[in-house]
Amino acid sequence: MTHPAPTVTKNSLLETLQAFKRTSLLKAAVELGLFDALADGPRNAHQVAEAIDGDARAVRILLGAITAIGLLDTDGARYSLPPGAADLLVSSSPQYAGHAVKVNTSEWEWEAMRDLAGVVRKGGTGLVPDATEEGFSYWTDFAAEGTFVTRAATAALLEDIDEWAGGRPDLRVLDIGCGHALFGLEVTRQHPQAELHGLDRAEVLVQAKAHAERMGLTARTTFLPGDAFTTPLDGPYDLIVVANVLPMFSEEQGTRLLRRLAGALKPGGRLVTVGFTVEDKHPVEEHAAHVLSLLMLVATPAGQAHSRAASRRMLTASGYREISIRRVDPLPVHVVTAELDRR
Repeated sequence: MTHPAPTVTKNSLLETLQAFKRTSLLKAAVELGLFDALADGPRNAHQVAEAIDGDARAVRILLGAITAIGLLDTDGARYSLPPGAADLLVSSSPQYAGHAVKVNTSEWEWEAMRDLAGVVRKGGTGLVPDATEEGFSYWTDFAAEGTFVTRAATAALLEDIDEWAGGRPDLRVLDIGCGHALFGLEVTRQHPQAELHGLDRAEVLVQAKAHAERMGLTARTTFLPGDAFTTPLDGPYDLIVVANVLPMFSEEQGTRLLRRLAGALKPGGRLVTVGFTVEDKHPVEEHAAHVLSLLMLVATPAGQAHSRAASRRMLTASGYREISIRRVDPLPVHVVTAELDRR
């Protein structure tokens, strides 16, 4: 598919070169509680400095720079929140998105991107440990903070399995590589006959357990510390959720994992995959998927956002057939429901 590319100009190059400064500004503002300090109305630089316990001169410079990139407004004397900022950047808001800052500006990512050219020459990550190994601390932050798309993807998953799950007298659920476990926990909350088994590294499960306690689901939740490829799965299960896991691995590794999970499904059971997928559209239209592939390049030995064709190959080679597929707009995230092919 052709797609008209924008003209490359000196200004567009400069915007790209300075993008990391914009990220640093947002990160600092969230950490300082700057947007919270303006939640009750406009303040001048001195008042903001007192509210966040910052140096007056430094806060004045910071306010000017953040206003320059459009995250604050000013009348020349006082600073205020522009439209949308109160919803997304004030921590007491139900729509607060500041938690995504920590997830998207992790120290390991800054370090890994520092030598992206070296990663490209090597063909994979130079991180030790990498994202597929024990001790990779990012997953603890990810489990604690979640992502922008978790809620929408979970809603799609729940809708796709609702009638089927409601008709089963028991519903044993395995959330593999569960992270925050919110996919499996939401299924468990919606279906009173469900019990959840969440598998992930022990250090990550600390956060998953906290979510289960917060949702009042501890009694119906069991956690399995370990590795998705080697830890005993304690099956069989009615439903297995594989969310944001397959992009960490090559197609061959993904097929091996799905084949292993097939052996843990009950007759008539279902497997649901959730994740960014490339649909052979122009990269501009699939920006998030290509950025995820870049992240997997610097974080894993062989991961990437797989194409729809590759995803189908993995399922078919592992003995499944697709029942349904749903795109979670506007991002190229797909929820795919499958069952074992008994034909």
